[in-house]
Amino acid sequence: MSLLAAATRQASVRAPAVHVARRCLGDTVAGPPITDVQGNLKHAINFFTKSPMSYGEHKQQCVSLRIFAFAGVTSGCVLALMIDPPKSSYWTRYSPLFGISYIKNAFIGSSPPLFLTEKAEREADVPKIASELITTRRLLSSAGSDSEEDH
Repeated sequence: MSLLAAATRQASVRAPAVHVARRCLGDTVAGPPITDVQGNLKHAINFFTKSPMSYGEHKQQCVSLRIFAFAGVTSGCVLALMIDPPKSSYWTRYSPLFGISYIKNAFIGSSPPLFLTEKAEREADVPKIASELITTRRLLSSAGSDSEEDH
Protein backbone atom coordinates (compact mmCIF):
# COMPACT_ATOMS: atom_id res chain seq x y z
CA MET A 1 0.00 0.00 0.00
CA SER A 2 1.34 3.39 -0.92
CA LEU A 3 1.65 6.35 1.40
CA LEU A 4 -0.95 8.33 -0.53
CA ALA A 5 -3.52 5.53 -0.28
CA ALA A 6 -2.94 5.21 3.48
CA ALA A 7 -3.39 8.97 3.98
CA THR A 8 -6.66 9.04 2.02
CA ARG A 9 -7.96 6.02 3.92
CA GLN A 10 -7.31 7.71 7.28
CA ALA A 11 -8.91 10.95 6.07
CA SER A 12 -12.06 9.11 4.98
CA VAL A 13 -12.30 7.36 8.36
CA ARG A 14 -12.08 10.67 10.25
CA ALA A 15 -14.65 12.52 8.13
CA PRO A 16 -17.79 11.04 9.83
CA ALA A 17 -16.48 12.15 13.23
CA VAL A 18 -16.95 15.76 12.18
CA HIS A 19 -20.70 15.15 11.84
CA VAL A 20 -20.89 13.47 15.24
CA ALA A 21 -18.97 16.25 16.99
CA ARG A 22 -21.28 18.99 15.76
CA ARG A 23 -21.88 21.47 18.54
CA CYS A 24 -25.45 22.57 19.22
CA LEU A 25 -24.99 26.13 20.41
CA GLY A 26 -28.61 27.22 20.12
CA ASP A 27 -28.11 29.47 17.12
CA THR A 28 -31.15 28.17 15.30
CA VAL A 29 -34.09 30.47 14.62
CA ALA A 30 -37.21 29.35 16.44
CA GLY A 31 -39.39 32.43 16.87
CA PRO A 32 -40.86 35.08 14.62
CA PRO A 33 -38.55 37.18 12.44
CA ILE A 34 -37.40 40.56 13.71
CA THR A 35 -39.77 42.34 11.33
CA ASP A 36 -42.87 40.64 12.82
CA VAL A 37 -43.74 43.21 15.51
CA GLN A 38 -46.98 41.53 16.65
CA GLY A 39 -45.32 38.13 17.11
CA ASN A 40 -42.39 39.63 19.01
CA LEU A 41 -44.74 41.73 21.14
CA LYS A 42 -46.58 38.57 22.17
CA HIS A 43 -43.33 36.91 23.29
CA ALA A 44 -42.17 40.11 25.05
CA ILE A 45 -45.42 40.29 27.03
CA ASN A 46 -45.07 36.60 27.91
CA PHE A 47 -41.69 37.44 29.46
CA PHE A 48 -43.51 39.31 32.22
CA THR A 49 -46.67 37.20 32.49
CA LYS A 50 -45.71 33.58 31.85
CA SER A 51 -42.88 31.37 33.08
CA PRO A 52 -40.98 29.72 30.23
CA MET A 53 -41.17 25.93 29.95
CA SER A 54 -37.82 25.52 28.20
CA TYR A 55 -34.61 27.31 27.53
CA GLY A 56 -35.66 27.92 23.91
CA GLU A 57 -38.84 29.65 25.02
CA HIS A 58 -36.92 31.78 27.53
CA LYS A 59 -34.37 32.71 24.87
CA GLN A 60 -37.13 33.74 22.45
CA GLN A 61 -38.76 35.88 25.14
CA CYS A 62 -35.42 37.62 25.77
CA VAL A 63 -34.77 38.14 22.05
CA SER A 64 -38.25 39.60 21.56
CA LEU A 65 -37.93 41.81 24.63
CA ARG A 66 -34.53 43.07 23.48
CA ILE A 67 -36.11 44.62 20.37
CA PHE A 68 -38.53 46.71 22.41
CA ALA A 69 -35.96 47.53 25.11
CA PHE A 70 -33.57 48.89 22.47
CA ALA A 71 -36.34 50.99 20.89
CA GLY A 72 -37.42 52.30 24.30
CA VAL A 73 -33.96 53.22 25.52
CA THR A 74 -33.02 54.87 22.22
CA SER A 75 -36.27 56.85 22.13
CA GLY A 76 -35.79 57.93 25.75
CA CYS A 77 -32.26 59.18 25.08
CA VAL A 78 -33.36 61.11 21.99
CA LEU A 79 -36.30 62.65 23.84
CA ALA A 80 -34.08 63.66 26.77
CA LEU A 81 -31.60 65.32 24.42
CA MET A 82 -34.39 67.17 22.63
CA ILE A 83 -35.97 68.42 25.87
CA ASP A 84 -32.72 69.45 27.58
CA PRO A 85 -29.86 69.61 25.04
CA PRO A 86 -26.26 70.08 26.13
CA LYS A 87 -24.96 73.64 26.13
CA SER A 88 -21.80 72.93 24.14
CA SER A 89 -21.16 74.53 20.78
CA TYR A 90 -20.53 71.07 19.31
CA TRP A 91 -24.10 70.04 20.08
CA THR A 92 -25.46 73.31 18.77
CA ARG A 93 -23.67 72.79 15.48
CA TYR A 94 -24.35 69.07 14.97
CA SER A 95 -27.75 68.60 16.59
CA PRO A 96 -30.68 67.43 14.45
CA LEU A 97 -32.43 70.77 14.97
CA PHE A 98 -29.47 72.64 13.45
CA GLY A 99 -30.01 70.68 10.23
CA ILE A 100 -33.50 72.16 9.95
CA SER A 101 -32.18 75.70 10.44
CA TYR A 102 -29.41 75.05 7.91
CA ILE A 103 -31.96 74.04 5.27
CA LYS A 104 -34.14 77.04 6.16
CA ASN A 105 -31.21 79.46 5.82
CA ALA A 106 -30.28 77.92 2.48
CA PHE A 107 -33.65 78.87 0.98
CA ILE A 108 -34.81 81.94 2.91
CA GLY A 109 -31.66 83.95 3.46
CA SER A 110 -28.88 84.33 5.93
CA SER A 111 -27.56 86.76 8.50
CA PRO A 112 -24.87 89.31 7.65
CA PRO A 113 -21.40 87.85 7.14
CA LEU A 114 -19.12 87.38 10.11
CA PHE A 115 -16.14 89.12 8.49
CA LEU A 116 -16.20 92.55 6.86
CA THR A 117 -16.72 92.64 3.13
CA GLU A 118 -15.28 96.17 2.72
CA LYS A 119 -13.00 98.48 4.65
CA ALA A 120 -14.67 100.15 7.62
CA GLU A 121 -14.55 103.96 7.47
CA ARG A 122 -14.27 105.63 10.84
CA GLU A 123 -14.07 109.36 11.64
CA ALA A 124 -11.54 109.74 14.42
CA ASP A 125 -8.78 112.26 15.05
CA VAL A 126 -6.17 109.96 16.52
CA PRO A 127 -3.55 112.59 17.47
CA LYS A 128 -6.16 114.64 19.33
CA ILE A 129 -7.46 111.58 21.24
CA ALA A 130 -3.91 110.53 22.12
CA SER A 131 -2.98 113.98 23.40
CA GLU A 132 -6.13 114.13 25.56
CA LEU A 133 -5.36 110.75 27.10
CA ILE A 134 -1.73 111.62 27.73
CA THR A 135 -2.47 114.99 29.34
CA THR A 136 -5.28 113.56 31.45
CA ARG A 137 -3.00 110.83 32.70
CA ARG A 138 -0.30 113.30 33.70
CA LEU A 139 -2.74 115.54 35.52
CA LEU A 140 -4.27 112.67 37.50
CA SER A 141 -0.99 111.03 38.38
CA SER A 142 0.76 114.25 39.51
CA ALA A 143 -2.15 115.52 41.59
CA GLY A 144 -2.96 112.44 43.58
CA SER A 145 0.35 110.70 44.17
CA ASP A 146 3.53 111.41 45.97
CA SER A 147 6.67 111.98 44.05
CA GLU A 148 9.26 109.27 43.75
CA GLU A 149 11.79 111.35 45.64
CA ASP A 150 9.78 111.17 48.88
CA HIS A 151 10.11 107.40 49.15
